[in-house]
Amino acid sequence: MFFEKVRIHNFRNFVESQAEFSPRLNVFLGENGQGKTNLLEALYLTLQGETFRYADNVNLIRSNIDFSLLQSQVRHRDLTYELKTQIMKSRKHHFLNGKRVSSSDLKKEFSAVVFSPESLASIKEGADFRRTLIDDLLISFNKRNADLISEFRKALKTRNRILKNFVEDKEDKLNTMRLIESINPSFLRLGAQLTIARISALQGLLKDFNSAMQYISNNNQEVSVEYILSGQNALSFSAQDVFDALQKRSLELRDAELSGGVSLVGPHKHDIVFLYGQKDSRFYCSQGQQRAIILSFKMAQIVYHRKAHDVYPILMLDDVLSELDQQKRDSLITFLHEINTQIFVTTTDFALPKSFSLDEVTVLKINNGQILQ
Repeated sequence: MFFEKVRIHNFRNFVESQAEFSPRLNVFLGENGQGKTNLLEALYLTLQGETFRYADNVNLIRSNIDFSLLQSQVRHRDLTYELKTQIMKSRKHHFLNGKRVSSSDLKKEFSAVVFSPESLASIKEGADFRRTLIDDLLISFNKRNADLISEFRKALKTRNRILKNFVEDKEDKLNTMRLIESINPSFLRLGAQLTIARISALQGLLKDFNSAMQYISNNNQEVSVEYILSGQNALSFSAQDVFDALQKRSLELRDAELSGGVSLVGPHKHDIVFLYGQKDSRFYCSQGQQRAIILSFKMAQIVYHRKAHDVYPILMLDDVLSELDQQKRDSLITFLHEINTQIFVTTTDFALPKSFSLDEVTVLKINNGQILQ
């Protein structure tokens, strides 16, 4: 699977640009603030239906413009796909070969893994970063998990709207409780299914995770994970255990949810702890070790995706090489060369890795929102 070309119209700092790509290695070269990450984001957005950066639609559209348009052509399993995303201030529309589709539909058809400074820092950042890591992993395990994630988010949005209406005095307490009780069975069921899917994915990744960590760090220190649900490690929980824990917590926090106007129970509140030598990596690891853990996690995700689907995902490295020390950088480049997939790299200073030949590489210079080939 690989991008053949892209056209960008009024996206971020791009006015009108287009580019063609190598099926192997593509380098976006330029100074900071010129649009390298924006171009990478445009590709990811057409392929996955959402951005890998936190941004409202209005931030994706060029200033003083009403909409932006992204079009790309992807080759996958000997077929050519035309992808298009229209971005308006209040919504996005995605199209696959001219047919309107959802972001979940795109994720079930196409796969991409992003390495970014934000992902490398996710251990010490908030739990939402780690949940995003796990949910990306879920879709690698089973494409139908994209639908599960989407369904849970819809249920959560509905439940939050009910609670918010009560806080804003748009609904009385009796009717609010009736509405919450009516939605809770499906909300808790979806929450339990998503939680179990996350736990199963983490359990399935552990072997490759440890292998990748040894490859990157050249030591035998064990890495493992804990899935934190209501303050306890739920990695060994059964489906019934998870549902019972969510239901119990829902009763315990009922009054707090009514007071705050937001759902406090569910997988959107869970956390993942990465252990290094049986110690919490948030507190006992150096920044370099934390980066090695997440880098190994992403590498394991790529390996598993290949085992599960007989194809590698497209890889996107956003200014990652400069974040790594020489040993980890060399290990990553060796790993990348050994896998047969399309790779995109953003950088301010490019030197061709010895393992790649010139005919495998396309270098695009990015300057003030323009692509120079």
